[in-house]
Amino acid sequence: MKYSLYLFMIVLLLSACNSYDHEAYIAQFKANFDNKINNFDLSEADSARILSNRKQTIEEFKVEKIANDRFYIDNYSWYQLGKNLILSPAKAKEEAIKYGFNRPYYFLQFLKNDTTTGPAKSQVIGSIRNRLYKKHNRDSAQIFACSSSDLFRAVKRYERSKYFFFIKVDFEKVINASDRQKKVAGQMFQGALKRLLAKTEVKDNLYHITITKGEEIGISEELFTIGKGMLDDSNKDFLMMREKHSDYAMNLDPKQTRLVRNDWDAVYSLYKRYIKQ
Repeated sequence: MKYSLYLFMIVLLLSACNSYDHEAYIAQFKANFDNKINNFDLSEADSARILSNRKQTIEEFKVEKIANDRFYIDNYSWYQLGKNLILSPAKAKEEAIKYGFNRPYYFLQFLKNDTTTGPAKSQVIGSIRNRLYKKHNRDSAQIFACSSSDLFRAVKRYERSKYFFFIKVDFEKVINASDRQKKVAGQMFQGALKRLLAKTEVKDNLYHITITKGEEIGISEELFTIGKGMLDDSNKDFLMMREKHSDYAMNLDPKQTRLVRNDWDAVYSLYKRYIKQ
């Protein structure tokens, strides 16, 4: 009995040490990752780009690069992480938080980094390899023998999908961002709207969306709400015209360019109309 108690205490102590070591290890990884972004060093390719664009100084380039990296990290979603882990967004979030990550992009980078080791990473990577092989049942040598970074390239290659990348725009952050980021956000909105219009049919000379939520096409619910609001308002206008003119009809096409917008000011006005109200 006495020995059993000692053994139990030793197990508890080892578990506590492993837990502490894991937490410290993850904290150090996050700190190193942030430090690498915040103290960006120019590569030869970066230098060549700056030389070809004399209007931009090295310091301006570095500030823009750091800001764009941060912008991407903030907009990288649980949906995208789920695609990389071959899991649902909810399961991907659960997996990441279990290992000490509450930001999806950090967890992905931890897994992709071939210099990070440990039982936590080995377990997750092993699960991804097994899911990828079970689902596609081919190139087993490549799936099980490749590096961590190459594994995620294989996932993207085999998990081909129009919606591999999730589209989300943080309107409140972008309104105070640089003109370049506003332009990118406008383009992201345009891409989201095109996905929604691809899932829109015309019946009785009205628009009918064939999906019920943004996740089905890899866009945020805010973007889905804005797009739906635009189409619903168009339908209301058509119905009002019919009340005045019974034979009124338009040759509707969901792909028509008048519905697709990417100008930031116009996009933000849509956000205020359908989300902020």
